[in-house]
Amino acid sequence: MKFSRVILERFVKGIVTVLLLLSTTSYPAIASGNQSWGESKFVDVDGVRTHYFEAGSGEAMLLVHGGHYGMDGSALGWMPVFTHLATHFNVFAIDKLGMGLTGKPASDEEYTMQGTVQHLYRFMETLGISQVHLVGHSRGALPVASIAVNHPELVKTLTLFDTNTLAPGDPPARSPNLPSYEKTPPTIESKESIRQRALTGSSTFHKNFVLDEYVEASYETASKGWEKVREVAVRLDTLRKRFIELNPEKVQARPALANNSGTGWWLYKVKDETLAAIEAGRLDIPTVIIWGFNDPTGTSRPHGLGMELFELVSNSVDKAQLHYINLAGHAPYRLFPREVTDLIVGFTESVEDLTTN
Repeated sequence: MKFSRVILERFVKGIVTVLLLLSTTSYPAIASGNQSWGESKFVDVDGVRTHYFEAGSGEAMLLVHGGHYGMDGSALGWMPVFTHLATHFNVFAIDKLGMGLTGKPASDEEYTMQGTVQHLYRFMETLGISQVHLVGHSRGALPVASIAVNHPELVKTLTLFDTNTLAPGDPPARSPNLPSYEKTPPTIESKESIRQRALTGSSTFHKNFVLDEYVEASYETASKGWEKVREVAVRLDTLRKRFIELNPEKVQARPALANNSGTGWWLYKVKDETLAAIEAGRLDIPTVIIWGFNDPTGTSRPHGLGMELFELVSNSVDKAQLHYINLAGHAPYRLFPREVTDLIVGFTESVEDLTTN
């Protein structure tokens, strides 16, 4: 792999490195042809029918996708990199609570990031997953970091992708609230609209990951789960309005709490608690952060959020790395799955070398 520039910085603590990778060559996201996507499974987690994919063998790895209640995100977002990782690990990719084909929250109290964290933790307990390599993207990075802080005995390494949610500060809300589905019910997307949305997204610098299998699987998930997505979206926004009504002083002091996206009302407690724990030195898990240098989300310089998060993590984690990848958008693992797999495998192997030597 060739790069036009590689910048290597050494920090005072430990063997902490930052790699800025500016690629001059484009790479296909995955090889042409059929993409094996593991086995689709369901498990009951405290009464919630929970959907996940599993493939591979070896040490356990759990992939947690981004997005939140009322959005169409699911484990399918990991499809381009899933098979690559499954050649090295026993990989689980879960549909988060209330998303994909996983059931919706059972109570209003679970329409929170605390509910998401608890569901992931109990999923791991239910399947007996421990000594796991936790991987989280965007809004999925906060819950895995929370688990790593509060249950370090279960976690071997932590991988974080492009997460404005976990990064310090309150990034602006890109879309303040969810659509008003009560007035305008959602329609099921066609296969062609799914394909075009993926091809024209602001993070899609390369198009190779949009294969027929991805479109077919996305359409099937949307067809089966659209009514639940509508119900969850309506409920979340109803609870948002209730929070604003009951907490005017909090919202006035911190306007971000009035929204569902950004540092919204339903997740700020877990974010604040997790960042405080990291700042206090309670994160002691080897951590690698991988960030799309041209990520269009968040602030005008979203890659700066990656550096801020790394600086915070590296204060207490000696074995920490930050990698920027050019033209990789918000989800580098979709556009550069081979390169991302090499980074993760290399990192986990280096951690293993440290523990055995």
